[in-house]
Amino acid sequence: MAYLAAITAETGVPLFVRTTGNLPPLSFPVVGSLNGVHLFASNLKTSLLSCTNDGVKVVWKCFYQSITLILVMTDDSPVETHLLHLLDMVFNALVLLVGLQELESVQNVERLKKDLKCCYPLIDSLLLQGTHLMYPLTQSVDVLAVAVEDFSTLSQCMDAFSEAVHSGYGCVSVNGKIIVATESWWKLSSLEIGLLAHLIASLPPSRCQDIPVYLPRASNKVAHRMLVFSLLEGVHVCVLCDAEPSLRRAQDEVGVYWSGLTERLVRCARNTSCVPAGVELSSSLLAFCLVNLKSRRCVSSLKPSTFLGDFSNNTLSAGFQGELSTEERHRCLVEIYKTVADNMLPSQVKDGLRQETAATDSVQPRPPEEVSPVNGRLLRASVPHRIAESYICTKKYKAYTLHQDGYNLFVLLDPNTPTFALRKATMDVYKTLTGNTEVGEAMGGALVN
Repeated sequence: MAYLAAITAETGVPLFVRTTGNLPPLSFPVVGSLNGVHLFASNLKTSLLSCTNDGVKVVWKCFYQSITLILVMTDDSPVETHLLHLLDMVFNALVLLVGLQELESVQNVERLKKDLKCCYPLIDSLLLQGTHLMYPLTQSVDVLAVAVEDFSTLSQCMDAFSEAVHSGYGCVSVNGKIIVATESWWKLSSLEIGLLAHLIASLPPSRCQDIPVYLPRASNKVAHRMLVFSLLEGVHVCVLCDAEPSLRRAQDEVGVYWSGLTERLVRCARNTSCVPAGVELSSSLLAFCLVNLKSRRCVSSLKPSTFLGDFSNNTLSAGFQGELSTEERHRCLVEIYKTVADNMLPSQVKDGLRQETAATDSVQPRPPEEVSPVNGRLLRASVPHRIAESYICTKKYKAYTLHQDGYNLFVLLDPNTPTFALRKATMDVYKTLTGNTEVGEAMGGALVN
């Protein structure tokens, strides 16, 4: 649950306020007060970055001294790193659909308000994470691993289709997770790829759509056309192009290249485990997220396959509250990531993430975090080394996290799994996933040395 407010930095006029969850609307006086506190600090030459009160965290960030974003969210993380990344992504989402020129110098507030309405579905998607994509947290592109023969056939078709419509940039996605993409598509920044994938997943159902987009890094002031075609429910092919071809001509090419691949696409769309058939994982595994820190891609699943060794017994423990729903698994996985990920990322990767998401002149100086516990939790600076492994035990699940060979792995396991077996279960998942050809191809194949 969260509130997000966008306000003009110079005049303090609200551009929009978005609310997620079962929360009452944020009143204008409250928005004005939050902005007033930030403005008061600025007048005293002080940077107000965040504050916490009664389990709620408020984060402010000003972009190009033109637009201030205010995020009010449940305090579910020991640091505000993820909230700052979220604000960066929201601003870049505005750039994606409106362009930087309209945002860095607001000339007509009322016109900008109208223009920003097209951004609401994408912003809500980033705030709610209702698509179950991990990109808003991991800053890594969500991908879907498929069988080798499907990957090869779909890749060839994607390359041929993009050439037919005179575009080097194209991808096929299932519910926002990329199956295949052209080589040029992967050369875009992970910020751009992640936002485009989220945009595709947040679009209303339609057979075809022609949307102007500004690439936040490659072309933030000149729009390109994003053509999106629905192949099946949740399955889309997308290309970036200029004035040509027309939407009708591109739609004709879709029939030529994709009509014969329905069976393969259906097989990909029905893969709820998000890993190729034949990949055997422990039945104790409830969910996982595997992140390649070099290629900036991740594979995650809330319904992994259950075939191999079961570390739990058939009798549920007294504290077990029943099987976790998909929504609960996602929420737990997000909580685990927020708790430990900041300590697991190497410093050079963190710097790359900041440079990737931050707007050019919006980077604000961050004071060093003090070595002290907050509400019983440990701040990042109080840990003198990077965490390689950690585990958490609760009544509903047990979790284990692992940083190894340039990968971060987060797993949720059945609460009946013995604590001494958590590491072995996690290592089995790690070896199975990283040793699989299909998963390696989807993840980019490269390790961090």
